[in-house]
Amino acid sequence: MLQRGVLLGNISSSVSRIGAPRALSSVSDDGYISKSILPTNHFQKSLPRLPIPKLEDTCRRYLDALKPILTEEEFKNSTAAVNSFKDGVGKKLHEHLVQADKQNKNSSYIHEPWVDLYQCDRRSVVLNHNPFLGFVDDVDETQNTQLQKATNLVLSSMRFFRTYRDNLLDPDMYHMNPKNTDNDGFRSKVRWLPQALSWYGAYYYKVFPLCMRQYPMLFQSSRVPKPQRDINVRYPNSRHIVVVHKGHFYAFDVLDEGGHIVDGAQIHSNLNEILSDNRDVNYHSLGYFTFLDRDTWAECRAELEYNNGDLLRVIDSSILVLCLDDYPVAKSSQSAAIAEEDAIPLIKNGLHGQAYSRWYDKSFNLIVTQNGKAAIHFEHSWGDGVSVLRYFNEIHKDSTARPYQPSSGSSGSSLKQLNPVLTDNLKNEVVKARQLFDETVNGFTLDVMKFEGFGKKDLRQLKVSPDSICQLAFQMANYRFTGKFVGTYESCSTAAFRFGRTETIRPCTNETKACSLAFDRTHSAGLEEMKKLVQACSTKHNNLTKEAATGQGFDRHLFALRNINDKQGGAPLDIFTDPSYAKLNYIILSTSTLVSPALEVGGFAAVVKDGLGLGYAMFDDWFGTQASYYPPHNNGAEFILQLKSVCADLHAVLNDKNFKDKRVV
Repeated sequence: MLQRGVLLGNISSSVSRIGAPRALSSVSDDGYISKSILPTNHFQKSLPRLPIPKLEDTCRRYLDALKPILTEEEFKNSTAAVNSFKDGVGKKLHEHLVQADKQNKNSSYIHEPWVDLYQCDRRSVVLNHNPFLGFVDDVDETQNTQLQKATNLVLSSMRFFRTYRDNLLDPDMYHMNPKNTDNDGFRSKVRWLPQALSWYGAYYYKVFPLCMRQYPMLFQSSRVPKPQRDINVRYPNSRHIVVVHKGHFYAFDVLDEGGHIVDGAQIHSNLNEILSDNRDVNYHSLGYFTFLDRDTWAECRAELEYNNGDLLRVIDSSILVLCLDDYPVAKSSQSAAIAEEDAIPLIKNGLHGQAYSRWYDKSFNLIVTQNGKAAIHFEHSWGDGVSVLRYFNEIHKDSTARPYQPSSGSSGSSLKQLNPVLTDNLKNEVVKARQLFDETVNGFTLDVMKFEGFGKKDLRQLKVSPDSICQLAFQMANYRFTGKFVGTYESCSTAAFRFGRTETIRPCTNETKACSLAFDRTHSAGLEEMKKLVQACSTKHNNLTKEAATGQGFDRHLFALRNINDKQGGAPLDIFTDPSYAKLNYIILSTSTLVSPALEVGGFAAVVKDGLGLGYAMFDDWFGTQASYYPPHNNGAEFILQLKSVCADLHAVLNDKNFKDKRVV
């Protein structure tokens, strides 16, 4: 495969750079973010397809992931089940998957079943699926009022929308040597290549284009609840946005009939009119319905359709939903170094906020609080973080560089209020939804950590991977907290392939287990042994990351094989009924990282009631983590205390100091 696997392994740790400032094409003053000399979809036809791993490799990797969390007897039983699968029915399922994939060359083997996974999940999307990203503030404080910030972000969003729509958005690319290739010289060369060959030209320059197929669903789309399985809908001709304020819904056009952005003064005027609406909070807001479990929401929506079908389609078809919160959240910050006491309310507002002022089913909600704190809350079934982060980065850059300036343009109102008609039954359902919402979010909390003096700069000098050290620290902290090694998930993008989604990195390894045990203060391991164990963890994690990014993980492959067996009506298979399979996939530690100059804070919730959701980022000289959880099932505060202790011990060992010599057990 042109030896591209080794190089692609670096992409997963660098997708957060996508959308960062770059010297690619000129900033445009005619309603675009920029105008790339490369068409947006220039590489799409020639992108490599997501590979299906060899069955024997998947089984070997699966067993390797199981070993650190099982007893010897459990591992022996699991090995027998895996070998039986590999030598028996697994072969037939794998052959079926390979043949089906050959007949579906315009997609990937994981795309459809992965969408099904989300759409068939009957739980609420809130906390269970939807994450968020929070913007840093504008350095110009005058741009951080709610009205000004909302106007700026809507205008920049429309510029981004038009840039993508008109094929002028620079393709997502990962540059191995950005100083040499992230420029118009490189783009001028590959633009002349036929689209069927363009990927190979980029590869020659060690540039890896990424799949752009999720972008159409970013705008003008929504998830819609249906019994048993939801659907995603898109309205490519819509020209309006929907705004939610105090539980009241409004709509107005942001594009004219020719597809151009309306005058900024009109957008500003409409938003000002909404913010001036002095009606009380509507505690019968339709937003509460979107919090419900999917089957209950589907029943309510079916009843809503009788009197409110057109209104619902106005929301579904909107280019985006803007949420203007009627309350302030935290203080201002122009960097990622936000105060710990301010991070928690920001994260909670981004993850759930107040349901009366959200439409959780929308592809994304653009949120601006009363004091101008902005965020994006997005629904996950349609896509992953790469496209959302690109949009996030681009509109931050554009809105701060080109804020709205009052003009003499038309400011006439084109605002429409969306007033639903609710039956008595639906009003009762809203009340129940509101009570359930309050109970749920009040039972969810988080703690945060900022550990200074421990960052990427030192770790790279010591030739260990920063991400591997973060993941090692989580394993060590959880072991000190619980005495256990548990199912752990780290997301890795496979956007380097056509219709790639994500693959799982399994950070709980034999190496991290050995290291966690050796760092116990009662263990006899000395300084050199501990250093070697840390290095072994880094090497192992790097290899796992490369495998995942190149489509050689095991999770998605096993998921696809199980999906085929279920669809064929096959008997339950020992490999999947084995308790060890459930144990590995009961994710106690769910982890993910993003770094961007536009990102102040982001987050997601724990995926199981007794788990932890660990969002993290490592900077040059500090390490930040947030732990979300549901007390009393878990205790993020205690985990954070142990994590701080672990970071101190790792920092000591990596700097040739044996912490065991200094402390009394």
